[in-house]
Amino acid sequence: MNHRKLCWTLLFAFACSPQSADPVDGTGGATASGGATGSGGSVSSGGATSSGGSVSSGGTTSSGGSVSSGGATGSGGSVSSGGTTSSGGSGVGGSAKGGAAGGATGQAGRGGSNTGGTSTSSGGTSGGSTGVPVPSAGCSKATPRPANGTFSVANTYYFAFPTSYDGKTPVPVIIGFHGCGSGNRGTDLNSTEWMRLTKGTAFEADHVRVAVISNDAGGCYSYSTDIARTKKMYDDLVGNYCVDTGRVFATGHSSGSQFLVQILAKKADADYLKIKAVAPVAADPYNVAQPTPVMYIDGIMDNQRSANSARDTVAKFRAANMCADTSKPYTPVMTCKSTDGPMVDPGCIIYDNCKVPTIWCAHNDPSYSGTQHGVPCFALKGMYDFFQTLK
Repeated sequence: MNHRKLCWTLLFAFACSPQSADPVDGTGGATASGGATGSGGSVSSGGATSSGGSVSSGGTTSSGGSVSSGGATGSGGSVSSGGTTSSGGSGVGGSAKGGAAGGATGQAGRGGSNTGGTSTSSGGTSGGSTGVPVPSAGCSKATPRPANGTFSVANTYYFAFPTSYDGKTPVPVIIGFHGCGSGNRGTDLNSTEWMRLTKGTAFEADHVRVAVISNDAGGCYSYSTDIARTKKMYDDLVGNYCVDTGRVFATGHSSGSQFLVQILAKKADADYLKIKAVAPVAADPYNVAQPTPVMYIDGIMDNQRSANSARDTVAKFRAANMCADTSKPYTPVMTCKSTDGPMVDPGCIIYDNCKVPTIWCAHNDPSYSGTQHGVPCFALKGMYDFFQTLK
Protein backbone atom coordinates (compact mmCIF):
# COMPACT_ATOMS: atom_id res chain seq x y z
CA MET A 1 0.00 0.00 0.00
CA ASN A 2 1.44 3.39 -0.96
CA HIS A 3 1.64 6.30 1.49
CA ARG A 4 -1.28 8.21 0.01
CA LYS A 5 -3.63 5.23 0.16
CA LEU A 6 -2.56 4.53 3.75
CA CYS A 7 -3.37 8.14 4.76
CA TRP A 8 -6.84 7.99 3.24
CA THR A 9 -7.50 4.67 4.97
CA LEU A 10 -6.49 6.04 8.38
CA LEU A 11 -8.49 9.24 7.90
CA PHE A 12 -11.63 7.27 6.98
CA ALA A 13 -11.23 4.97 10.01
CA PHE A 14 -10.93 7.95 12.41
CA ALA A 15 -13.94 9.76 10.92
CA CYS A 16 -16.14 6.69 11.25
CA SER A 17 -15.05 5.70 14.74
CA PRO A 18 -17.74 6.15 17.50
CA GLN A 19 -17.57 9.54 19.27
CA SER A 20 -18.51 10.05 22.90
CA ALA A 21 -22.18 11.02 23.33
CA ASP A 22 -23.43 14.07 25.19
CA PRO A 23 -23.86 13.19 28.87
CA VAL A 24 -27.38 12.20 29.87
CA ASP A 25 -28.32 11.45 33.43
CA GLY A 26 -30.41 8.70 34.89
CA THR A 27 -33.18 9.39 37.36
CA GLY A 28 -31.87 12.18 39.53
CA GLY A 29 -28.30 11.18 38.75
CA ALA A 30 -25.32 13.39 38.05
CA THR A 31 -24.12 13.82 34.51
CA ALA A 32 -20.70 13.16 33.17
CA SER A 33 -18.32 15.74 31.74
CA GLY A 34 -18.16 19.45 32.28
CA GLY A 35 -18.01 21.49 35.45
CA ALA A 36 -14.41 21.98 36.39
CA THR A 37 -14.13 24.21 39.42
CA GLY A 38 -12.45 27.51 39.85
CA SER A 39 -9.43 27.23 42.06
CA GLY A 40 -9.95 25.85 45.49
CA GLY A 41 -13.17 23.87 45.18
CA SER A 42 -14.87 21.04 43.43
CA VAL A 43 -18.17 20.72 41.69
CA SER A 44 -20.54 17.96 40.88
CA SER A 45 -19.45 16.63 37.54
CA GLY A 46 -21.32 18.71 35.02
CA GLY A 47 -24.15 19.61 37.34
CA ALA A 48 -27.01 17.33 38.30
CA THR A 49 -30.25 17.41 36.41
CA SER A 50 -33.79 16.40 37.13
CA SER A 51 -34.78 13.01 35.81
CA GLY A 52 -34.77 12.90 32.07
CA GLY A 53 -32.69 16.02 31.53
CA SER A 54 -29.37 16.22 29.80
CA VAL A 55 -26.52 18.58 30.43
CA SER A 56 -24.14 19.85 27.82
CA SER A 57 -20.54 20.57 28.70
CA GLY A 58 -20.35 23.55 31.01
CA GLY A 59 -23.54 22.92 32.93
CA THR A 60 -26.29 24.42 30.76
CA THR A 61 -29.39 22.28 30.66
CA SER A 62 -30.94 21.16 27.45
CA SER A 63 -34.69 21.13 27.07
CA GLY A 64 -36.32 18.68 29.44
CA GLY A 65 -34.08 18.97 32.48
CA SER A 66 -33.24 21.59 34.99
CA VAL A 67 -30.18 22.15 37.08
CA SER A 68 -30.91 22.48 40.74
CA SER A 69 -30.50 26.05 41.85
CA GLY A 70 -26.86 26.85 42.19
CA GLY A 71 -25.78 24.01 39.84
CA ALA A 72 -22.26 23.34 38.71
CA THR A 73 -19.90 26.20 38.23
CA GLY A 74 -17.18 26.64 35.72
CA SER A 75 -14.06 28.49 36.59
CA GLY A 76 -15.26 31.08 39.02
CA GLY A 77 -18.77 30.98 37.57
CA SER A 78 -22.12 30.73 39.26
CA VAL A 79 -25.46 29.59 37.94
CA SER A 80 -28.45 31.79 37.71
CA SER A 81 -31.87 30.55 38.71
CA GLY A 82 -33.08 28.10 36.11
CA GLY A 83 -29.79 26.33 35.61
CA THR A 84 -27.78 28.17 32.97
CA THR A 85 -24.25 29.14 33.82
CA SER A 86 -23.47 32.79 34.05
CA SER A 87 -19.98 34.16 34.05
CA GLY A 88 -18.12 36.18 36.60
CA GLY A 89 -19.80 34.70 39.67
CA SER A 90 -18.21 33.69 42.89
CA GLY A 91 -15.37 31.22 42.95
CA VAL A 92 -13.00 30.78 45.82
CA GLY A 93 -13.11 33.68 48.18
CA GLY A 94 -16.70 34.61 47.31
CA SER A 95 -18.34 36.81 49.89
CA ALA A 96 -20.92 35.03 52.03
CA LYS A 97 -23.57 37.27 53.48
CA GLY A 98 -25.62 35.98 56.28
CA GLY A 99 -27.16 36.38 59.64
CA ALA A 100 -26.05 36.15 63.19
CA ALA A 101 -23.44 33.60 64.06
CA GLY A 102 -22.14 31.76 61.01
CA GLY A 103 -19.44 29.64 62.60
CA ALA A 104 -20.42 26.00 62.60
CA THR A 105 -22.91 26.47 59.79
CA GLY A 106 -20.20 27.49 57.39
CA GLN A 107 -21.75 30.93 57.03
CA ALA A 108 -19.41 33.83 57.45
CA GLY A 109 -20.77 36.87 59.24
CA ARG A 110 -22.47 39.47 57.09
CA GLY A 111 -19.98 40.54 54.43
CA GLY A 112 -17.32 38.08 55.59
CA SER A 113 -15.30 35.96 53.24
CA ASN A 114 -16.24 32.32 52.92
CA THR A 115 -13.70 30.17 51.13
CA GLY A 116 -13.91 26.56 50.29
CA GLY A 117 -15.57 24.26 47.82
CA THR A 118 -17.74 25.66 45.09
CA SER A 119 -19.80 22.64 44.24
CA THR A 120 -23.51 22.71 44.73
CA SER A 121 -26.42 20.46 45.38
CA SER A 122 -26.68 17.53 43.05
CA GLY A 123 -29.71 15.87 41.72
CA GLY A 124 -33.34 16.72 41.95
CA THR A 125 -35.69 16.87 44.89
CA SER A 126 -37.19 14.32 47.22
CA GLY A 127 -39.97 13.75 44.69
CA GLY A 128 -37.59 13.05 41.82
CA SER A 129 -39.69 15.26 39.57
CA THR A 130 -39.13 15.16 35.83
CA GLY A 131 -41.19 18.29 35.27
CA VAL A 132 -44.09 16.13 34.08
CA PRO A 133 -47.29 16.89 36.08
CA VAL A 134 -48.60 14.23 38.46
CA PRO A 135 -52.40 14.56 38.23
CA SER A 136 -54.42 14.23 41.41
CA ALA A 137 -57.42 11.92 41.61
CA GLY A 138 -59.64 14.99 41.31
CA CYS A 139 -58.51 15.55 37.72
CA SER A 140 -60.80 12.73 36.64
CA LYS A 141 -63.80 14.66 38.02
CA ALA A 142 -63.10 17.76 35.93
CA THR A 143 -64.55 19.93 38.70
CA PRO A 144 -64.90 23.44 37.25
CA ARG A 145 -63.39 26.54 38.83
CA PRO A 146 -65.58 27.52 41.81
CA ALA A 147 -67.63 30.71 41.77
CA ASN A 148 -65.33 33.71 42.26
CA GLY A 149 -62.42 31.28 42.06
CA THR A 150 -62.52 30.41 45.75
CA PHE A 151 -63.70 27.66 48.05
CA SER A 152 -63.65 27.63 51.85
CA VAL A 153 -64.55 25.54 54.85
CA ALA A 154 -65.15 28.15 57.53
CA ASN A 155 -62.52 28.22 60.28
CA THR A 156 -60.64 25.36 58.64
CA TYR A 157 -59.12 26.01 55.19
CA TYR A 158 -59.43 28.10 52.03
CA PHE A 159 -58.63 27.43 48.37
CA ALA A 160 -58.08 30.12 45.71
CA PHE A 161 -57.83 29.02 42.08
CA PRO A 162 -56.02 30.83 39.24
CA THR A 163 -58.16 32.14 36.39
CA SER A 164 -56.52 29.55 34.12
CA TYR A 165 -57.86 26.64 36.19
CA ASP A 166 -60.06 24.41 34.03
CA GLY A 167 -60.48 21.32 36.21
CA LYS A 168 -58.56 19.15 33.76
CA THR A 169 -55.01 20.53 33.71
CA PRO A 170 -52.99 19.79 36.89
CA VAL A 171 -51.99 23.00 38.67
CA PRO A 172 -49.17 23.36 41.25
CA VAL A 173 -50.07 24.15 44.86
CA ILE A 174 -48.71 26.60 47.42
CA ILE A 175 -49.82 25.99 51.04
CA GLY A 176 -49.42 28.82 53.54
CA PHE A 177 -49.50 28.51 57.34
CA HIS A 178 -50.17 31.84 59.08
CA GLY A 179 -48.55 33.46 62.08
CA CYS A 180 -50.34 33.72 65.44
CA GLY A 181 -53.48 35.80 65.09
CA SER A 182 -53.05 36.17 61.33
CA GLY A 183 -55.54 33.50 60.32
CA ASN A 184 -59.19 34.23 59.73
CA ARG A 185 -61.77 32.16 61.54
CA GLY A 186 -64.46 32.84 58.99
CA THR A 187 -64.83 32.86 55.21
CA ASP A 188 -62.99 36.04 54.17
CA LEU A 189 -59.90 34.80 52.36
CA ASN A 190 -58.31 38.24 52.06
CA SER A 191 -58.03 38.64 55.83
CA THR A 192 -55.90 35.48 56.04
CA GLU A 193 -52.15 36.16 55.98
CA TRP A 194 -50.92 34.04 53.06
CA MET A 195 -53.97 34.69 50.91
CA ARG A 196 -53.36 38.40 51.39
CA LEU A 197 -49.59 38.19 50.82
CA THR A 198 -49.83 36.09 47.65
CA LYS A 199 -52.57 38.18 46.07
CA GLY A 200 -51.21 39.95 43.00
CA THR A 201 -48.11 37.75 42.86
CA ALA A 202 -47.07 35.06 40.39
CA PHE A 203 -48.52 32.47 42.78
CA GLU A 204 -52.00 33.89 42.17
CA ALA A 205 -51.55 33.50 38.42
CA ASP A 206 -50.61 29.83 38.22
CA HIS A 207 -50.91 28.05 41.59
CA VAL A 208 -53.82 26.87 43.68
CA ARG A 209 -53.27 28.88 46.85
CA VAL A 210 -54.20 27.14 50.08
CA ALA A 211 -54.46 28.48 53.64
CA VAL A 212 -54.93 26.17 56.61
CA ILE A 213 -56.41 27.92 59.66
CA SER A 214 -55.27 27.02 63.17
CA ASN A 215 -57.85 25.47 65.47
CA ASP A 216 -56.66 27.42 68.48
CA ALA A 217 -58.80 30.40 69.51
CA GLY A 218 -55.63 32.45 69.94
CA GLY A 219 -54.64 31.82 66.35
CA CYS A 220 -51.46 29.75 66.97
CA TYR A 221 -50.96 26.23 65.65
CA SER A 222 -51.10 23.13 67.82
CA TYR A 223 -49.62 20.13 66.08
CA SER A 224 -51.83 17.53 67.74
CA THR A 225 -55.01 19.11 66.39
CA ASP A 226 -53.94 21.05 63.32
CA ILE A 227 -52.17 18.21 61.52
CA ALA A 228 -55.51 16.39 61.20
CA ARG A 229 -57.10 19.54 59.76
CA THR A 230 -54.22 19.87 57.33
CA LYS A 231 -54.61 16.30 56.12
CA LYS A 232 -58.35 16.84 55.73
CA MET A 233 -57.60 19.87 53.59
CA TYR A 234 -55.19 17.86 51.44
CA ASP A 235 -57.68 15.00 50.96
CA ASP A 236 -60.34 17.47 49.84
CA LEU A 237 -57.94 19.27 47.49
CA VAL A 238 -56.51 16.23 45.69
CA GLY A 239 -59.76 14.26 45.77
CA ASN A 240 -61.99 16.92 44.25
CA TYR A 241 -59.76 19.29 42.28
CA CYS A 242 -57.15 18.92 39.56
CA VAL A 243 -53.74 19.69 41.04
CA ASP A 244 -50.19 18.52 40.40
CA THR A 245 -49.21 16.35 43.38
CA GLY A 246 -45.61 16.45 42.16
CA ARG A 247 -45.47 20.21 42.81
CA VAL A 248 -46.89 20.84 46.28
CA PHE A 249 -44.92 23.64 47.93
CA ALA A 250 -45.33 25.08 51.41
CA THR A 251 -44.44 28.17 53.39
CA GLY A 252 -45.30 29.55 56.79
CA HIS A 253 -44.64 32.49 59.07
CA SER A 254 -43.76 32.40 62.77
CA SER A 255 -46.18 29.91 64.41
CA GLY A 256 -47.10 28.65 60.94
CA SER A 257 -43.44 28.26 60.05
CA GLN A 258 -42.85 26.25 63.22
CA PHE A 259 -45.83 24.07 62.35
CA LEU A 260 -44.46 23.48 58.84
CA VAL A 261 -41.04 22.44 60.15
CA GLN A 262 -42.74 20.12 62.64
CA ILE A 263 -44.49 18.45 59.70
CA LEU A 264 -41.09 17.89 58.09
CA ALA A 265 -39.88 16.32 61.34
CA LYS A 266 -42.44 13.55 60.88
CA LYS A 267 -41.71 11.70 57.65
CA ALA A 268 -45.14 10.06 57.44
CA ASP A 269 -46.92 13.41 57.63
CA ALA A 270 -44.59 15.09 55.14
CA ASP A 271 -45.02 12.17 52.74
CA TYR A 272 -48.80 12.26 53.17
CA LEU A 273 -48.86 15.86 52.00
CA LYS A 274 -46.28 15.16 49.26
CA ILE A 275 -44.41 18.36 50.09
CA LYS A 276 -41.78 18.92 47.40
CA ALA A 277 -40.03 21.99 48.83
CA VAL A 278 -40.50 24.60 51.54
CA ALA A 279 -39.74 28.24 52.33
CA PRO A 280 -40.35 28.82 56.06
CA VAL A 281 -40.09 32.34 57.49
CA ALA A 282 -38.92 32.75 61.10
CA ALA A 283 -39.26 29.22 62.44
CA ASP A 284 -37.59 27.41 65.34
CA PRO A 285 -35.36 24.35 65.02
CA TYR A 286 -36.87 20.88 64.70
CA ASN A 287 -35.24 17.79 63.26
CA VAL A 288 -35.98 17.32 59.56
CA ALA A 289 -36.72 13.69 58.75
CA GLN A 290 -35.56 13.54 55.13
CA PRO A 291 -33.86 15.67 52.45
CA THR A 292 -36.13 18.59 51.59
CA PRO A 293 -35.28 21.52 49.29
CA VAL A 294 -35.49 24.68 51.39
CA MET A 295 -35.19 28.44 51.26
CA TYR A 296 -35.10 29.43 54.93
CA ILE A 297 -35.80 33.11 55.63
CA ASP A 298 -35.23 35.00 58.87
CA GLY A 299 -34.12 38.44 59.99
CA ILE A 300 -30.58 38.90 61.26
CA MET A 301 -31.89 40.78 64.28
CA ASP A 302 -35.20 38.91 64.70
CA ASN A 303 -35.98 39.73 68.31
CA GLN A 304 -38.88 37.30 68.54
CA ARG A 305 -36.54 34.32 68.37
CA SER A 306 -33.49 33.32 70.39
CA ALA A 307 -30.10 34.48 69.17
CA ASN A 308 -29.24 31.04 67.80
CA SER A 309 -32.68 30.10 66.42
CA ALA A 310 -31.98 30.82 62.74
CA ARG A 311 -28.55 29.20 62.79
CA ASP A 312 -29.88 26.11 64.57
CA THR A 313 -32.89 25.81 62.23
CA VAL A 314 -30.62 25.96 59.20
CA ALA A 315 -28.32 23.39 60.81
CA LYS A 316 -31.24 20.94 60.98
CA PHE A 317 -31.90 21.36 57.26
CA ARG A 318 -28.20 21.12 56.45
CA ALA A 319 -27.96 17.84 58.34
CA ALA A 320 -31.01 16.37 56.60
CA ASN A 321 -29.83 17.59 53.21
CA MET A 322 -26.26 16.33 53.76
CA CYS A 323 -24.62 19.69 53.01
CA ALA A 324 -21.01 20.72 53.37
CA ASP A 325 -20.07 23.46 55.84
CA THR A 326 -19.16 25.82 53.02
CA SER A 327 -21.46 28.10 51.07
CA LYS A 328 -21.53 30.91 48.54
CA PRO A 329 -23.83 33.85 47.82
CA TYR A 330 -27.16 32.99 46.25
CA THR A 331 -27.59 35.87 43.84
CA PRO A 332 -30.98 35.23 42.16
CA VAL A 333 -32.75 36.88 45.12
CA MET A 334 -32.51 40.62 44.57
CA THR A 335 -32.62 43.57 46.91
CA CYS A 336 -35.95 45.32 47.45
CA LYS A 337 -37.42 48.33 49.23
CA SER A 338 -38.92 47.59 52.63
CA THR A 339 -42.42 48.78 53.42
CA ASP A 340 -40.71 50.57 56.31
CA GLY A 341 -38.43 52.51 53.97
CA PRO A 342 -34.85 51.23 53.59
CA MET A 343 -33.45 49.03 50.86
CA VAL A 344 -33.16 45.44 52.04
CA ASP A 345 -30.23 43.07 51.62
CA PRO A 346 -31.69 39.54 51.35
CA GLY A 347 -28.37 38.08 52.59
CA CYS A 348 -28.96 34.74 50.81
CA ILE A 349 -26.39 31.97 50.57
CA ILE A 350 -26.58 28.44 49.16
CA TYR A 351 -24.71 25.58 50.80
CA ASP A 352 -22.30 23.36 48.90
CA ASN A 353 -22.56 19.66 48.09
CA CYS A 354 -26.13 19.29 49.38
CA LYS A 355 -28.30 16.43 48.22
CA VAL A 356 -31.02 18.99 47.49
CA PRO A 357 -30.84 22.82 47.33
CA THR A 358 -30.39 24.44 50.75
CA ILE A 359 -30.62 28.24 50.92
CA TRP A 360 -30.49 30.58 53.90
CA CYS A 361 -31.64 34.18 53.51
CA ALA A 362 -30.62 36.19 56.58
CA HIS A 363 -32.10 39.60 55.78
CA ASN A 364 -32.20 43.04 57.36
CA ASP A 365 -35.80 44.07 56.57
CA PRO A 366 -36.96 45.97 59.68
CA SER A 367 -40.65 45.29 59.00
CA TYR A 368 -43.12 43.83 61.49
CA SER A 369 -42.90 46.75 63.93
CA GLY A 370 -39.14 46.85 63.66
CA THR A 371 -38.71 43.27 64.91
CA GLN A 372 -37.28 41.80 61.65
CA HIS A 373 -39.66 38.92 62.39
CA GLY A 374 -41.96 39.57 59.45
CA VAL A 375 -42.15 38.34 55.86
CA PRO A 376 -39.55 40.49 54.05
CA CYS A 377 -40.17 42.37 50.81
CA PHE A 378 -38.21 39.90 48.65
CA ALA A 379 -39.81 36.76 50.06
CA LEU A 380 -42.72 36.08 47.71
CA LYS A 381 -40.76 36.54 44.49
CA GLY A 382 -37.75 34.73 45.98
CA MET A 383 -39.90 31.75 46.98
CA TYR A 384 -41.66 31.60 43.64
CA ASP A 385 -38.43 31.72 41.65
CA PHE A 386 -36.85 29.09 43.92
CA PHE A 387 -39.77 26.71 43.53
CA GLN A 388 -39.69 27.23 39.75
CA THR A 389 -36.12 25.90 39.62
CA LEU A 390 -37.33 22.59 41.11
CA LYS A 391 -39.90 21.73 38.45
